[in-house]
This record gives sequence, structure tokens and C-alpha cells, in this order.
Amino acid sequence: MRSRRKKSKLQRRIRKYLIIVLIITVGIIVFFETKAVPFQQKYVKTQAEIISNNIISETVNNVLTEYNFNYDDIVNINYDDGGNVTSIDTNSKNINLLKAALNKAVQEKLEKGTEASVSVHIGIFTNLSLLSNFGPKVNFDFTFLGSFNSEMVSTFESAGLNQTIHHIKFIVNARIITLAPDYSDGIEYTTDFEIAQSVIVGDIPATYANIGKIT
Repeated sequence: MRSRRKKSKLQRRIRKYLIIVLIITVGIIVFFETKAVPFQQKYVKTQAEIISNNIISETVNNVLTEYNFNYDDIVNINYDDGGNVTSIDTNSKNINLLKAALNKAVQEKLEKGTEASVSVHIGIFTNLSLLSNFGPKVNFDFTFLGSFNSEMVSTFESAGLNQTIHHIKFIVNARIITLAPDYSDGIEYTTDFEIAQSVIVGDIPATYANIGKIT
């Protein structure tokens, strides 16, 4: 009889502990789920921008290395007898060739879609910096693809008395769509790349003083 009572008491105690463990487990899951979803949206969005920007940068740099144009291949500066700048002409053929190559290369990379995965320690969901690197890692998998528009621009920057730095830049306005199991989102950002630059000595006509699109 005593044995049955002890066994029954032990079973009740085990059930009690199991219920407590189950409640704690469910509580932990709910806690991290409520923390993970908004964190995932923000973190994946940031990572998608970083990764896509790196892809664009690598692609642009590869094209620039391939063509290896310098400033004189793109721009021709004409001076008068007094050493003043009379005109700044761009080489339309080389500009169009380079822009077409850059657009094609970047678009091929963005439109095919890229799968990515980032992992963080579970401690980061506590919002405590001391615990952000503790605990097992959680993986966030996502895919992103994108489109963009671009332009070549010319800018002038004062470099001191009678000197001006002329920049030729390739501007990329990217639109990225991120796709994850729980949500999808879009981001837009702008990045620019120095194509060529040179220091111009002499007075620059006022018509060249502002930023302008190169067509």
C-alpha cells in the first residue's frame, strides 16, 4: 500500500515538474518569437543593403578595371592663351561604352536574385549588450533581388587658389526587394563611384560650376 502511495506521489511530482518545464519552454518560445520577428525584419533589411551594396561595388570595380579608362580618356579640357579654361568636353563614345558596360554588369547581378543567410547569438534578443554574444546562434535566411537606375555626373570641387578638382562619378540608385519566410520588404539607397578625377589649374567658366548629368 505504501509502495502504491509513494509511486502515485512520485508520478504527481513528475507531472508537476513536466508541466512547469512545459510552461517555461512555451514562455521562452513566445518571448523569443515576439523579439525575433521585428528584429529579423530590421536586421535582414540592413544585411540585404550591405550585401547588395558589396555586390554592386565589386561589379563596378571589375568593369572599371577591365576598361581602365583614365581622366583623359573621358574628358578633354581646352585652354585659351592666358591659361584659362574655355571648354570642358566629354568623350561621348567612351562615356556611353563604359555606362552601358556598368549597367549591364550590375543588372545581371541584381536581377537574378541572391540567397543569403545571417546568424546571431540568441542573447541579442535580450537587448542587453553584455549578453548579445551569448547563447546558441539563430540563422535568418532570405533572398533579395533588385533593379536600379544610374547616371554619370560631373562635379567640381574647389581645391584652393585657382585650382579645381573635377570628378566624374557613376551614380547608382538601387531598389532591393528582400524575401524571407515571414515577410518581404523593399529598400532603396544611392551609392556613387569615382570614375575619374583631375585637378584643373585655371579659372573655370561659371557654366561648369555645378553638378551636371553627363549624357
